[in-house]
Amino acid sequence: MCRSELRDLVEVDSELKRRGGGLLAISVDAPQDSQRVVQDLALPFRILSDSERAVTRAYGLMHENGGPEGETIAVPAQLLVDRDGTIVWKHVARRITDRAHPARTLEALAQLRP
Repeated sequence: MCRSELRDLVEVDSELKRRGGGLLAISVDAPQDSQRVVQDLALPFRILSDSERAVTRAYGLMHENGGPEGETIAVPAQLLVDRDGTIVWKHVARRITDRAHPARTLEALAQLRP
């Protein structure tokens, strides 16, 4: 996961909680790497290590042959997921630098939960 994106998400974490949401980052990195990022950045939310890519695949966020050497890579995305696990809003990157600003995620949540 992009460290700058995680820092941006810290800024909206409390507002998400206030609005009845929650934040969980998902990374395909190894658990110890994800935990190190949580500690290094003092994140107020958890990072789920999806090193087997089960969650990433379940949400259709794998790009087959998308890596620089033709490997399959995870696609950066922000999702709003309801309690049943259904995606109710998403921003899926079209390229590595295409990230949704966290304020956009808050706007989407506001439209879903006025």
